[in-house]
Amino acid sequence: MAVVFNDAVHMRLCDSSSVSEHYSPEDSDYLSDLVNSFIETDFTNHDPENESNLEKLPNYCSDSEKNNKLQNLLSNKDEDDEVRSIIRAQTQLACEIIGEKSSLGFNKRAMMSHLRHHDFDAGLCKSRWEKFGKHLPGENEYIDVNIDGNRFIIEVNLAAEFEIARPTTSYTTLLNYFPKVFVGKPEKLKQIVRLMCSEVRLSMQKMKLHVPPWRRNRYMEAKWFGPYKSHDQ
Repeated sequence: MAVVFNDAVHMRLCDSSSVSEHYSPEDSDYLSDLVNSFIETDFTNHDPENESNLEKLPNYCSDSEKNNKLQNLLSNKDEDDEVRSIIRAQTQLACEIIGEKSSLGFNKRAMMSHLRHHDFDAGLCKSRWEKFGKHLPGENEYIDVNIDGNRFIIEVNLAAEFEIARPTTSYTTLLNYFPKVFVGKPEKLKQIVRLMCSEVRLSMQKMKLHVPPWRRNRYMEAKWFGPYKSHDQ
């Protein structure tokens, strides 16, 4: 299992003064997460209208509990509140300057440059992974910022990463909690990804839809949490 993501390489495009966190496939937490992803059960054979089956799913909880959990993960009420608020404010300003959409998509390199211009140790991270199992190959690009040894991941419109066809009302409610700009530590984003991928499965099950490979937990986690190497530019 440890070799599954060996082809996934994250390259942080940064100057020599930047420091980027390095994940290794040998890391025990990473291996644990990988094993959990491997044994993730596909519940598409359950009757979507049978609520008793849904309640037997792992970590089942009520809609209100899930709403509260996601809101807490997305909230600013922690020790990094002030730092994240400053990063978010500059990111939102950059969105207004750069423009959120263009023919080539949102310019994350320009975002990185804007943050550097305002004295943030920002980097542009690129992840690529090969096909593994039923999961398609893919790539992702995101920005990170390092402050006093702490790494923060920045995503503009993170909710779009979890959009699905014919979402249930409860799932749409979760999407509406996402802020325009997400700034958070990797461990917090990982919890959000796990929660939302679980809800994707439940929502699509209720609507009698098959969960596509690109909305499953392993694929989504590969976007931000596969092993990567840092390269100076």
